[in-house]
Amino acid sequence: MHQPPAWILQDAHRLTLEEFQQAFGEAWSRLKRRFLKVECWQSYREADGVRSQKAYQEGKAELARELLREEAKGDQPLYEEVNARNLEFTRIRLISLPLTDYLRYEMINYEIRRALGENIEFVTPPTPVTDYFDFLLFDDHTALIHDYGPGPVGHQVGGWVTRAAEPLKHLEKLACELRTYARPWPNVGEKGLPGRKTVDIAAQSRR
Repeated sequence: MHQPPAWILQDAHRLTLEEFQQAFGEAWSRLKRRFLKVECWQSYREADGVRSQKAYQEGKAELARELLREEAKGDQPLYEEVNARNLEFTRIRLISLPLTDYLRYEMINYEIRRALGENIEFVTPPTPVTDYFDFLLFDDHTALIHDYGPGPVGHQVGGWVTRAAEPLKHLEKLACELRTYARPWPNVGEKGLPGRKTVDIAAQSRR
């Protein structure tokens, strides 16, 4: 489930969660043009201490929204840097309908972060979302691949970093193919996405 092919990891280095965060900072410091984030899991367990998810699970949607706004403030310097340096910052979010409770919670977060300047594209692939895996792509020099454990709810335990040419080309191609098929889907708003009448959705994609 959501596991990268073995050959992608052949030249990758295994990272603890702390090392993953350090590698993010190092790769971000070298970013010149584009940051892509591919997300595939339909449910995640946020890090301990994330109060917004707990509030949403308790049925307190408005409190969750306020807490998500507070949490987003912690990333304000990053978004300001993105805007100041004219970087592309795109989240490619694969979804499977009907939405999980987690994704309904995350849609509130996406609305907040989109207002801060993050480009978010929603994709429904023709193959199961479990055929894909989460990764971050920094220009064409570094990729970070998440390890969310065996599931069914993703909880990050570490990951991998790769700077090998062939895996980077494959990951860029995969991300670009997913984006190629993005199109408006007005009916999504009728299926319960909070605060948004239309979103971009991918009609189809092939790996």
